[in-house]
Amino acid sequence: MEKKFGNKDEELVGNTSQQRNWRGIAIALLVIVLVCSLIVVAIILVTPRDTDKKIGEKFTFEDFLDQEYKTKYFHPIWLSGEEKFVYRNYEGSLIEHNCITNATAFIMDNSTFRELDAHNFKLSADKQYVLLSYDVHQIYRHSTIAKYKIYNVNTRMHEDLKGPEGLQFQYVGWGPKGHSLIFVQLNNLFYKKDIEDAPIQLTHDGVPDEIYNGIPDWVYEEEVLSSDNAVWWSPDGNSILYAMFNDTSVMKFEYVIYGDTHDPYVQSRRIAYPKAGTRNPTFTLRILNLNNMTTHNLEPPAEFKNRDYYFTTVVWQDNNHIFVSWLNREQNYSIHSLCGRENGACINNHRVLAEGGWVESNVRPLFTSDGRYYFIILPQRDGSSGHFKHIAKIESSQLRAEGRRQFLTNGMWDVMEIVGYDDELQIIYFIAIQSDDPRKRHLYSTSTNSNAENFKHPECLTCSYAEDCQYVSASFGVSGKFYVLGCEGPAIPIYILRSTDGGDLVVLEDNHLLKQKLANKAMPKADYFRIPISEHEQIWGKLLLPPVLKKEEVFAYPILMSVYGSPGTQMVTERFSLSWEHSLCSTHGIIIGFVDGRGSGGRGDNWLHANYKQFGTVEVDDTLAAGRFFSDLTYVNSSKKAIWGWSHGGFLTASVLGSGKNVFECGIAVAPVTDWRYYDSIYTERYMGTPHPGDNEDAYNASNISGKAIHFKSSRFLLIHGTGDDNVHFQNSAQLIRALTEADIYFRTQIYTDQQHSLNGGNTQKHLYETMEDFLLECFTGSSGKFEKSKASPENKQEPFEEEE
Repeated sequence: MEKKFGNKDEELVGNTSQQRNWRGIAIALLVIVLVCSLIVVAIILVTPRDTDKKIGEKFTFEDFLDQEYKTKYFHPIWLSGEEKFVYRNYEGSLIEHNCITNATAFIMDNSTFRELDAHNFKLSADKQYVLLSYDVHQIYRHSTIAKYKIYNVNTRMHEDLKGPEGLQFQYVGWGPKGHSLIFVQLNNLFYKKDIEDAPIQLTHDGVPDEIYNGIPDWVYEEEVLSSDNAVWWSPDGNSILYAMFNDTSVMKFEYVIYGDTHDPYVQSRRIAYPKAGTRNPTFTLRILNLNNMTTHNLEPPAEFKNRDYYFTTVVWQDNNHIFVSWLNREQNYSIHSLCGRENGACINNHRVLAEGGWVESNVRPLFTSDGRYYFIILPQRDGSSGHFKHIAKIESSQLRAEGRRQFLTNGMWDVMEIVGYDDELQIIYFIAIQSDDPRKRHLYSTSTNSNAENFKHPECLTCSYAEDCQYVSASFGVSGKFYVLGCEGPAIPIYILRSTDGGDLVVLEDNHLLKQKLANKAMPKADYFRIPISEHEQIWGKLLLPPVLKKEEVFAYPILMSVYGSPGTQMVTERFSLSWEHSLCSTHGIIIGFVDGRGSGGRGDNWLHANYKQFGTVEVDDTLAAGRFFSDLTYVNSSKKAIWGWSHGGFLTASVLGSGKNVFECGIAVAPVTDWRYYDSIYTERYMGTPHPGDNEDAYNASNISGKAIHFKSSRFLLIHGTGDDNVHFQNSAQLIRALTEADIYFRTQIYTDQQHSLNGGNTQKHLYETMEDFLLECFTGSSGKFEKSKASPENKQEPFEEEE
């Protein structure tokens, strides 16, 4: 190329070699090399290392669904009056274990279980027969309609249990002696003293969906008894106490069943479902003498007559007396009564009044062998720190109107469960949580003898048992001499038979197959945090970190917070679990976050009752605080944060998104409560009172998610519900859909036809989790697909996502 200047042509060329600046060239080359090196280092730093070969294979979604990855828990069934228990071994056979000799005896093999596709069994008191349920149809959470086989242990033959109404039963259960049994058909009770005897009909007033005898109605099954029956045998087997529920005045909730695709018309299902502030079922507790068929009704406390109240606990003190716990509808005042079998008369033995909260209804007394005392968990004040749950010893004499009380434990910690009592040594065993570290649960013992040296000085039996045994369960035999210890975390659960004076006897379940399956898997790592929410208060948080995460690297990972928030529950514990979230973390590099805010369990009643009568307030604030805290961690991508929850967790998720704080870019609510007026009376009123004017109407209005619809504009939202949900009705999501539509909010919905609250029928569960996973990947990457395709890029700070119009 040439350029002319005037009449003289000059060639535009560089200087001669002699004129070149070698020093400048060298410096330039060094700069180029340095820049290239920095670029390479930056790429290395922001690109997660492909360490699959070093750390193992990913724990995938398919693994999560695979039954071989399900944890096996061990639940011994202790035999009355013996140091023995029964269980099904790894082959599925029914085995009896003798704790004294450590020997096992065969009862029945697995072939009959397989033949009938039966899973549940009940062994008669004389160990001559086994009840096997099959062709089981789930009704609600605990209730079923099923057929039963009676297996003869001696002949190894089985035959159908037949009742006057055919082969289908709502409940069947053995008595405490011999092989007598009780069963329920069409809401009526029947009794067979012997297998070969004709059944005797005990009640005649049962009406489907209205009058229930020996089985609970919907709300008592779900919120009080957590059982499929309401029958309690006397220890000698001569009497039963049963509950009769009357739902005729309860409002009926009706929902559509779409049924088979070939049916051109849909069906309706109606259930008696008392919602907050509406009419409750009534009930009668009846004692029935099975020898002479006489019946007496138990009399409730005079303070509860002519007003709404509940019964929450029934325990036979001995053959002639029954302990009953009564509770007012407000659920802040409880009376413990001791009632006589012969006439049904009751004496009020003890009262519990909650201050600024509710009375726990799921407590069960444990009586001494002579019946003179019982042990029960009650709130005890610890100065300005408020009340904590502790064990009280209460006199149960029928001669005294009020039993004298003495606490056996005290201090700033919570007793969660009484698990055993050694009557001979006067030692009680219990599970407790230290309030300074509610992640752990340990087994303790203390003397019940006020003259003993260790009286009120509990000993922790498992605190130093094993480093990976920090969350325990315990199941004791009747004598209190032997127990099955469950080390349920942080390691894979293992169950050991132990003697209270001799240590370990035998390992009963160690989940060795699960250990083998996980040995080559790259599993998430748990990290715990104390998150400040004020100058003097902290909440506990937990993160599941991807196996490839290196905190020193500059790459930041997206985070999904999993929430629940029901009062008294805990998400941040050291209990082992394998969940859908684990597959997200291992496969897609998504950090999983958990938080236990105010209202969670294990930290005393002041903490527990923090959101009393104000759902959607402090627990929402604490979830937001945790989201901000996690967002500030160097390895968390602050522009890729999501939250999800199911049921009460769906309410908390929606409350967070509807807060207008814009902490999370995306959220998923599964079967959420969106208006507490729509949920059942017992659960809702326990924590929120009623929605009536003059009670707590304003708090109900303030917690209504539909009223927060406009704030969903700043986040992506996926709403999921089953149309056949008998628990949290589809009505909740339907009303939120209307509100979001009217607010012109773009969102996504996933409806599951005829599916109940658990969303586990057919292919529903697989489809559910795939739908949520796809939504999250789209949220974090901008499009559906594998997260790995985009995770090599460093964090890109973004403005909050704007919904499409």
